This record gives sequence, structure tokens and C-alpha cells, in this order.
Amino acid sequence: MLIPLAFTMLFGCNQIEDSKKPIEIHRLVKENLVDAVLSTDASIAVTLGQSRTLSVWDITTRTLLHQWTGDDFDEVNYQLALSGNKQYLITAGKNNISILNLVTGKRDLRWMAQGFNPDASVTSLFLSQTGGTIIVGMSDGTITVIQRSSMTMSLFKQHSAAVNHVELSDVEQQVLSTGLDGQVQIWAINSGEVINSFSRPQRVTSVSFDQVSRRLFIADALDNNAIFDSKTSLNVGKLDYLERYRYFRVALLINNANNLVTATSKQTVIYWNTISGKELYSWNITAFSAGTTVLSMKLKSKGKLLTLSSDGALETWRL
Repeated sequence: MLIPLAFTMLFGCNQIEDSKKPIEIHRLVKENLVDAVLSTDASIAVTLGQSRTLSVWDITTRTLLHQWTGDDFDEVNYQLALSGNKQYLITAGKNNISILNLVTGKRDLRWMAQGFNPDASVTSLFLSQTGGTIIVGMSDGTITVIQRSSMTMSLFKQHSAAVNHVELSDVEQQVLSTGLDGQVQIWAINSGEVINSFSRPQRVTSVSFDQVSRRLFIADALDNNAIFDSKTSLNVGKLDYLERYRYFRVALLINNANNLVTATSKQTVIYWNTISGKELYSWNITAFSAGTTVLSMKLKSKGKLLTLSSDGALETWRL
């Protein structure tokens, strides 16, 4: 369904632009989602529903490409990650991990993840561009790196609490990880040696890394946010707002890190100027149930943003 976009913008701190409507909205599933992920180019969406149904969608044609039910897995899944080339999908329950081949529609690999603590469970996942490198964060601060080509597995203890974000950076030679201990680490994938580190007073809730500009946005559960130069560790910016305890669930640096898009734990999406730290405008996503929030968002071409909500709704916005 196409909906005309109103171009009127309200500038100022924490003003919701009620007139801002999505260019396009399409609900993929009519159930609440446990997790969801969009491909980097915003062409593929993966949804994991509370019914345990795992679905892969072509966003352009709005067609279902693959689907699995809970009976196809050894335990209930909670985590998802998609390879950059969109050929592999990784999903995990508390300990069981599966690699799904999106070309054949079959499972390529299955194993049980473990941390240094035998009671540790999976808390975050990442797949590289080709799906050849798998990174698994655990509740005890352990991070496992698996190289599929050599079938080698390395365990590193990088955090003192649950790892809630992992990704590869710097031509896949370094790992960026964040945890509930408030630590953000950039470290060598082969040795685990910490190359650079940053910290926030509380647990890290959102992070976005722009590899081109080397800018890193970090926010914790309270008001502590900053933009760092990941090479020099210099603090080069901070968001400017009056509210206390503004919680960001998802963040995305765009336009060579000159702008930032954040999504709150509720329905609000905010567009920022990172140079001034000022909010440019904000709006609410469409809610189909109480407690809806953004699970994933990616930049489309020509200044358009695609959001995927916990209600399974895809919405396109003009920035």
C-alpha cells in the first residue's frame, strides 16, 4: 500500500513529527517477533515469530523464499544473523546453533555452543560477508570465532558479562564486541589481543560502526552516549538532548557518519546531525500491538530508510 509522504518537518528537541508518514508499509507476518534482521542492501528480511516460525522474505517482490517451523530445530530459537552476501543464515537457541544455506534451503551445519562457564548461553551472533566466519557471543562474556574453511574454533574471554553485540571490522581481521559490562572492545580475530577499547558506565544498549569514517557510536542504558574515532579513541561527538534516561535500542550511522538514526525501546525513530549533536526530527513507526519497537533498520538508496518492527511491519521512510 502506497501512502503519500508529508514533507513538513518539525525541528527541535524531542518533537514527534505527527505528519511524517511512511512512503510504503507492508506487514510481513501478523504475529509478534522474537527477532528479525534486514540484509545490508535492504533487499532481504528474516523474521522469527513467537510461533517459532522462521521466514526469509524477498522485500522487493514481497515473496516468501524459505520457511522453517520449530520442529525443524532442536530447541527454541532466539537469535538471528545473516551473511553479507545473503546466502547464509545463522540461528541459535540457548546453546544449539544452525547454519542454513539460503541457496539450497537446507541446513549446512549444526553444533552446540559453549563458553568458559558450562552454564553459558548464546546472547549474540554474527556472520561474515561470505558466511565463512561465525562469531558467537555468550552470557558469560565468552566469544567464539569459527572459521568454516579450516573448521577451527577459538574461544576468547573479552567481557565480564553477557556479550550483546559482535561484528567484524577492518577487512575481517578485527572484531568489535560490546557487553552488559559497559565495555566496547576492538580486538584481533586471531589472537584476541585488544587493539582499542571504550567504556560506558552502564550496559551498552546500542552501537553503530561506520567503517569508512572510522566513527563509532555507543549508548548505554542511561544518558551516556558518545561518538568516537575508533583509531585514535578520541571522543568526537555526543547527542544533545534534555530528557533523562533516553534509551536507544538500535542505532545506524549514515552519510559518512554525519548523521545518525536511532530507535528507542518504544516506537520512536530519531534522525540526528552528529556534527552538532542536535535532533533534526523524529517520528513514530506504525504500531499493530502494544510494545512494538524497531528490531532492524537499514539505509536504502536515495535517502530512504527501511525499518522492520517487532510487529513484522516493513516501513520505508524518506530522511
